[in-house]
Amino acid sequence: MAASSAPPPPPPPPRRLLALTMALAVVVTAAAAARIPASVTPISRSLYHSSDSLLSDIKALVARHPDKLIMDTISASNKGYSTDLFIVTFNHAKESTSNSSKIHILLSFGQHGRELITSEVALHLLYILTERRKIAGVDLSSFEKILENLVIKVVPMENLNGRKRVEEGELCDRRNGRGVDLNRNWSVDWGKKEKDYDPYEENPGTAPFSEPEAQIMRELSKSFKPHMWVNVHSGMEALFMPYDHKNTTPNGASAHLMRSVLENLNHRHFQDSCLVGSGGGAVGYLAHGTTTDYMYDIVKVPMPFTFEIYGDEKASTSDCFKMFNPVDKTTFDRVINKWCMAFLILFEEGLRNLREAQLVSQGAVDNWVPMGGDIVEISAARKSSPDKRKLEGLDLGMQELRTYFRLFMLSTVLLMFMFCSRISKNRNRDTGNIFDS
Repeated sequence: MAASSAPPPPPPPPRRLLALTMALAVVVTAAAAARIPASVTPISRSLYHSSDSLLSDIKALVARHPDKLIMDTISASNKGYSTDLFIVTFNHAKESTSNSSKIHILLSFGQHGRELITSEVALHLLYILTERRKIAGVDLSSFEKILENLVIKVVPMENLNGRKRVEEGELCDRRNGRGVDLNRNWSVDWGKKEKDYDPYEENPGTAPFSEPEAQIMRELSKSFKPHMWVNVHSGMEALFMPYDHKNTTPNGASAHLMRSVLENLNHRHFQDSCLVGSGGGAVGYLAHGTTTDYMYDIVKVPMPFTFEIYGDEKASTSDCFKMFNPVDKTTFDRVINKWCMAFLILFEEGLRNLREAQLVSQGAVDNWVPMGGDIVEISAARKSSPDKRKLEGLDLGMQELRTYFRLFMLSTVLLMFMFCSRISKNRNRDTGNIFDS
């Protein structure tokens, strides 16, 4: 009887196949390492919207609340580079309160592409303003009366092209789509470079307002005429006022007004934990060509601020996502709630201080239209009717006719004056000849 035996083991894989498998694994690992090094934290997709999904949520929110929200899309281009900016206007009580008596507030988020948390705050703030999403332990009804006195324009993602570069893996990039730092592209002290100047971080562009994003924001600020401006960033926690390009704050009543608002906000909400002062003096380095300095010096905004809303001081300098953005849900929710509440308190403090200072709006804001620069298109979520466009065209035509009529009348008067002067001279000459003869 033959002895039973176990089935023979499977033959080993061919050496060539084994080598190919190992080589492929090495290539895949190397490719992943090149895209996101092992020491760098990737974007937390479960916490953060993509740029497209965030804008989609905002558009849906606007569609649900046409009585309170309006969304404008502004396009601009310069030398082959173009961008779109989305501006959401919150106007809580359009019918009951005149816009001319309201406080105008302009908020910009996401000016630097890598600071994703700022745009998330913008989205949640809009939810709170319209749908009263809750903040733990806060009675939002107490802010209802304040909101009736405000017109708030929110730019949820100023640097859309730069944000897309970050989403594609450039996690440390703060610049726009062609490598310019938008917070160095404004005209106040533009182009000056400190000893520690980093061209990758602080490229100011080829000239002030060379970038379409800055052009749109400039025209928006001039047409809207805000009483309060906040440029929202991340990297630390701070409440800054001008100046960024020098280690001083402005003098006089305006500086006292700004500091009072920031110190009250810091004390009421942050238990005096935030850094307060000038951006140039408090951060430790000077920044030239910034938006906030332009808003104060050129646009004459009474209260221009820069807020830094989050920073992980323990993160490696190469771990940019973790340095500038919360990476766990607990911290993410805490930052969102804390800073949305901070904006509500800011609105209250700003309204009270501006009223006490007797600063009033400089005009209606319902139908602002950017003019000048390289802006090539304006399209609004609210569609203008054909009749309205015809009336606007007729109005422009009448303005031109009035201008031509004034020029015609001026020319006629000048010609009559010259003609009468000539006749007067001839008469005087003829009279002189009679007496001489």
